[in-house]
Amino acid sequence: MLNITENFAQKRALDMLRRDWKQHNSFMVYAPTGAGKTGMAAFIVDGFVSRGMRVLFCAPYITLVTQTAARFVQYGLPEDEIGYIWSNHPNYDPEKKIQIASADTLIRRNFPDNIDLLIVDEAHIRRAQLLGVIKHLTEKTNVKVIGLSGTPFSPFLGKYYKRLIKPTTMKELIQRGDLSGYEFFAPSKPDLSGIRPKKSEEFGSDYTDGDLAEIMCGADLVGDIVKSWLRHAHDLPTICFCVNQDHAGFITNEFLRCGINAERVIAETPSEEREMIFHRFAQGATKVIVNVSVLTAGFDSDVRCIIYARPTKSEIRWCQALGRGLRTAQGKETCLILDHSGSVHRLGFPDSIEYNELPSSRDGEKKSGSRKETEKTEKKPRECTQCHFMKPAGVYVCPKCGFKPVGGDDVETDTSRDLSRMNGKTREFTREEMQNWWSQLRFYQRQRAMSGKPVSDGWCKHTFHDKFGVWPRSLHDNPMQISPEVNNFIKWKQIKFAKKRPVNPEPEEFSLARPVSINTAKEHVKELKKTMERTLAERGKA
Repeated sequence: MLNITENFAQKRALDMLRRDWKQHNSFMVYAPTGAGKTGMAAFIVDGFVSRGMRVLFCAPYITLVTQTAARFVQYGLPEDEIGYIWSNHPNYDPEKKIQIASADTLIRRNFPDNIDLLIVDEAHIRRAQLLGVIKHLTEKTNVKVIGLSGTPFSPFLGKYYKRLIKPTTMKELIQRGDLSGYEFFAPSKPDLSGIRPKKSEEFGSDYTDGDLAEIMCGADLVGDIVKSWLRHAHDLPTICFCVNQDHAGFITNEFLRCGINAERVIAETPSEEREMIFHRFAQGATKVIVNVSVLTAGFDSDVRCIIYARPTKSEIRWCQALGRGLRTAQGKETCLILDHSGSVHRLGFPDSIEYNELPSSRDGEKKSGSRKETEKTEKKPRECTQCHFMKPAGVYVCPKCGFKPVGGDDVETDTSRDLSRMNGKTREFTREEMQNWWSQLRFYQRQRAMSGKPVSDGWCKHTFHDKFGVWPRSLHDNPMQISPEVNNFIKWKQIKFAKKRPVNPEPEEFSLARPVSINTAKEHVKELKKTMERTLAERGKA
């Protein structure tokens, strides 16, 4: 029995999994930072173990194995049932119901043949041998597989995970206050022309470290990083993302030269030393932790400023890194993000990056990629030319410094897009999608009835028709937990309706909203004629 209570995102995810459990063998749970991914896994594990079944949890790195086990025990899972698949570990016991292993350890051993569920954390990371195991389990056995990721954007995922579970979004978490807001500044934009991207297992296609380091280690750029931090960050606890070890060392030295306590963390930093650095950071003795792809996962300290100095084309790397600064803390309203890489110009704000289905590398990758680039062009934030604050798309006056651009100063021309005729085709929705919407509208209707503000069956049908253009015929009425997409559509409809209502309605006797008799209308005409005659007479006397 767990000692934690489901939050709204965990409850939605679990309800969605129960709904589709019998139809699919593999699931991808889309859980952004702040959704409670480890707690979500604990609820799933508890459900299996309580029925005498066995679960294998695969962590992405060895450093997260003991951290995950500690969280499970903290949440109430039985410590005496947790075993480690780890060479010479004192808690190694293959008979225990909960097994935890790192991905690298797991692929070097014979895969356990006595489990009922495999949970893969950070499942967007590509490991060919592990993906082969997933394919075998889902196609040849009855073992279920659940992937967990805050960034399930990797192009191969649709081949191995058959159902996307999306209980919430980063945008919704920020609106609810479960994540902090953010402020973007982009004080420098390096020239990356001529650098070719290369594919990586963890972050997909991205720039190579060696080429980036030559550009990002320039004295002007590094000096600009420290100067911008001194100007904007005001001593905020900060983590800085760099290209490689030399780049991280260069930036660390620049901070130290200016009298700012900074420390470097890289992949080779021993775990004991890391813990000491993290402790000094939490206590405020260290102001800046400079790292190289180390703090993109499993780092939950109070971070109020992020310096992003590693140019990237990878949405995964971008969202994972910035998510470290969006966790809430006492007295924290926003996270300051200083983008010295130009990535915000390429990728946009992190809560604007969303996927509603799992990508597949064999499914029109080139075409979908070009379409996505067009969408990103349209959604790009703009940089204020005065203070370098990144304004949301469509915002004219800078909300930070109040600068109002002179005509032409804030205009960008996209010469790659020409006018083209629209073909008039609309998206075709599947019957399953329409049924899900109808079930969620029924759930909303039940919620409103319980709160004393009921909506009619006709309202549900018309709302369905507004979305799909057809009526909900031959669909069952079983309610289903409402999703952010449906909830946002209902809010949009309510706002649209409210805008149509007149602010200053006409007097009741002249209202066109109700019928009047012919005699009443004649009386109104007579009164108007008398008023006009009096007005003309007064003007003639004048």
